[in-house]
Order: sequence, then structure tokens, then C-alpha cells
Amino acid sequence: MRFRGSVAPEDGDYVIAEVPLDGPSWLVEVLGADDRPEWDDHAIASQFRLRSRFPRAVEEEAETFCEPGARERAGRLDLRERVVFTIDPEDARDHDDALSLRAVGPGRWEVGIHIADVSWYVREGGALDAEARERGTSCYLPGGVVPMLPERLSSDLCSLREDRDRLAISVLAILDEHGVLHEYRFAETVIRSRARLSYEQVEAALGGSTDLPGELCDLVGRLMPLARCLRARRHAVGALAIESVEVKAVVDEHGAPVRIERRPHLESHELIEEFMLLANRCVGEAGTVRGAGMLWRVHEPPLERKLAELDEVLRVLKLPRLGRIDEPHRALQALLKVPLDPPKRRLVHRLALRALTRARYCERDLGHFGLATREYCHFTSPIRRYPDLHVHRRVREWIRGERDGAWDPHANELLAIACSGAEQNATEAERDAVRVKGLRFLETRLGERASGSISGLNPRGFFVELDDVPMDGFVRVSDEVNDRFDLDAAGVRLVGRRTRRRFTLGDPVEVTIARVNVSARECDLALVIAEPLRGRSAKRRQGWR
Repeated sequence: MRFRGSVAPEDGDYVIAEVPLDGPSWLVEVLGADDRPEWDDHAIASQFRLRSRFPRAVEEEAETFCEPGARERAGRLDLRERVVFTIDPEDARDHDDALSLRAVGPGRWEVGIHIADVSWYVREGGALDAEARERGTSCYLPGGVVPMLPERLSSDLCSLREDRDRLAISVLAILDEHGVLHEYRFAETVIRSRARLSYEQVEAALGGSTDLPGELCDLVGRLMPLARCLRARRHAVGALAIESVEVKAVVDEHGAPVRIERRPHLESHELIEEFMLLANRCVGEAGTVRGAGMLWRVHEPPLERKLAELDEVLRVLKLPRLGRIDEPHRALQALLKVPLDPPKRRLVHRLALRALTRARYCERDLGHFGLATREYCHFTSPIRRYPDLHVHRRVREWIRGERDGAWDPHANELLAIACSGAEQNATEAERDAVRVKGLRFLETRLGERASGSISGLNPRGFFVELDDVPMDGFVRVSDEVNDRFDLDAAGVRLVGRRTRRRFTLGDPVEVTIARVNVSARECDLALVIAEPLRGRSAKRRQGWR
């Protein structure tokens, strides 16, 4: 076998090779060995066909750009004297968005939502654009990112870095103290971020346990009430507040998992979310007025059948019901507001999320059910999402008073389908990558006892989500309890034919971590039986299968 490139495989490595009918085989890619965690991300990238290397022409085009100077700043609104700042995760490498605030009259505030002007660098028809379109989105894996754009742009020139002049497209929105939007405008700008803040820093400042430097404490303190008002106004018209847990795998320099953690949803997240949603809605409204060739972010209403199934599951579980499914916004809002203990609350929100359709991109505005709005698009993350870059080009045309660029509805339809597919593929890759690291983490705990709750069932057994490590494993219940089990009609309960023992969705259980197979993405759990069972099943006691 001949090698293409400088990396040769070691014994036990998985590889991809071209094997012609005649002549020598060629090594295409080394995927690494199962027991070497430093190869995990590489294997995921290959499995999901992520484009982990940029063609030379793309890299060369990115290297032609330099730090913004007088030529790049010409004709732009210069906002470098304003206090502009970013708020991102502590480990973020690219910074798409920044905020500013200034008073413009009694009870009136101008919120500046500044988004990296990626469209200035990535021009239609170039090598950068073709590659970004092919990738569709960045993909964030535990060991790093597979970016949509080369690092020269994604982590440097397009990233709104602290104390650097950066090009932006800004939404300048005038709000009153109740969060009512009175007017907005778009501008090509040049900004300079004064600070890179983390969500944790801002959360601590909002709680009064620490101060932010300079004017930032006052600005964040004024922005937060506006964000709360915006959120309240959205919920008043039917927007849903579904809580979903983000799971993150923290790894060391060798790719070995250090911890698997649930990321808490902080009020500082909501501060950024509300102003990004506001910017997206402003752009969407302007796009509707102009009839521009936009890509819309759509979320179609749930099927009535899905809501009926959800209501039946809630009935069987003796949880709060949906009520009138012919009014889905009101029914779901009421359900999500019911006070419940944390495990039941997580279960209800998970079930509600499963009943909804998946959001996607579309060449037509079909509305966004979850946000209870129309005229909604993605604009605020052009470093990592191609639809945002596409929309930025339309906004630039509006700012410059140019005629909308020629656009083909059929071409936009194909672009929307491709971007939706790329998004889904990246989401699945990210989820699978976290699971791999989670399984490696559980390998170190074989034989340990853990608590959890039943998160899913099928006729063979049930899945358990562990409490201390946000991972799930499978219990083959017939192996644990000497009985045959049937799944009820609602799919939420297993019932033993002889013992009548029941295992219900959401039930707390005690398990032992019995087997982990990283390559198969499997984790088997053994049920810890707290009480002896009668008859033959008494022989199956806590411990290993």
C-alpha cells in the first residue's frame, strides 16, 4: 500500500484506502485506533464527511486579506469610540456579535447589535464562497472546531476581537424602557470591542457578586431589563420557552475526557439571545418589505397527531395535560409553565420538544411556530452559518441603495435544502462526538453504582439517563428481572407479565455501569434491585448481569 501524505498508520489503526482492481492500493485517511482518544474527532469528521481541510485556493484567498485600514474603513459609520463588547462562552474562538448601548432621549435607548461583516471578505463566486457554501456550517467537536471559514478569517479578521478594529454590519434599534421597538436602521460600520466577557462573568455581575470593569457594569445593568422586557413581550404573543440541556465534553490536550457536564442556562444567555432575536426579526421584516431573495428560518406547527400523542403520554404518566390541542400555542405555553419538581420538569420539556417539528431553512416565509412570529431569518452568525452570510449580502444591498441582486427562487430552494442538511449533519456529528467522550469517561467507572431516571423505552428494555454524568445507557430488563415485559400502548411503561413489575418513563432507578463499547456507541447498565422479588426472580439480585 502506498501513502498519500506524511501520516503513516500504526498497528491497530483504522484507515480508509482506495483499492483498485489492478495496481497498488492508496492510503487515503488514517482514522486511528479505538483506544486512542486523540483520534476521536478525526474519526467523527470522517464518519460524517466533514470537510476538515481547506483547498489551497481557499487558503490563499483568505491570506490576501489584512487588518482593516483606511481603505476598508472608507464610507463606513465609525463607531470605534463607543463602548462595544462581546459576551460568549469562555472557550469561544470566534466572536460573531457584539453589543453597545446609548441613550437617545427620555426613556429611549439605541441598542447596537454589531455582527461581523463576513460578506465583505467572502465575495460571491470566489473560492472562499464556494467552500463555505459546500460546508454550510461550522461543526464544534470536543477537541476543536471544523470551521466554515479558514482560521485566518473565522478566528482572526472576521472575529470581533478585543482591541482590534473590525468591520461589521450593525442593526441600530431604538427601544423604549418597556422593550417596545420604535425604529431601526442598518449600517456598514467599523467597531472596536472594549472587552471580551464570558457568560459566567456577566452572570456574576448580574447577581452582584462581582463588578465588570469601567462602564460595562452600568451598560449590562441597563441592557438586562430591556432583554427581560423583550422576552416578556415574545411570550405574551405565544413564543415557547422550552428548556433543553446542552451537554459539553471537556477534554485534555490528548483528547481524553476530563468531565462531561450539563451547561446551565443562565440569564446572561438570555441577554444575548433576546438582542440576537431582535436583530433577526428586524432583518426579516425589512426583507419582507423589499421582497428580497432571503433564506428564512422556518418552524412549522406540530402535527395534530403529534400533539394528541403527547397528550395521551401525559395522561398515562399522570402529568399536567395539554388541554385544547386546537390551540397549540396556548396549550404548550400553559403546559411548560406548570411548576414541577426538576426531574418531572425535564421530562415534560423533553416530551414537548419531541412533539414539535424541526426548524429548517426555506426560500419562503412559512413562519416560526416556536417564536410565534413570521418574518424571521438568521443574520447574527455569519462566521459559522452560510444562511446568515447569504442574508448579509441582501442587507448590504439595502444599505447601499442598490437593486436587489438577481436571485432565482429555485436556486434559493436548493440552497435552503443544502443548508438544512448541513446543519442536521453537523448537529448529529456534535452529538455523536460528545457521546464518544462520554462513553470513554464511563469506561473508567465500570462496576460503579449510579442513580438515574428512565428516559426512553422499547420492548427489550429501557434507557437510563444518569444523574451525575449526562449520558444514557440501556437496561435489558428481562435479563435483570426474570420475567417477560410488554410495552403499553402509549409507549411509556413496561409491565412484567408474571411479576406485574412496572418501569415507567421518568422513574428513578439505581444501576451499575456494566459494559461500555465506544466503537458501537453502546453502554449497558445493570439494574440494581432494591427489594427481593418472589419466586425465580429472587435469584436476580443487584450487581452484574
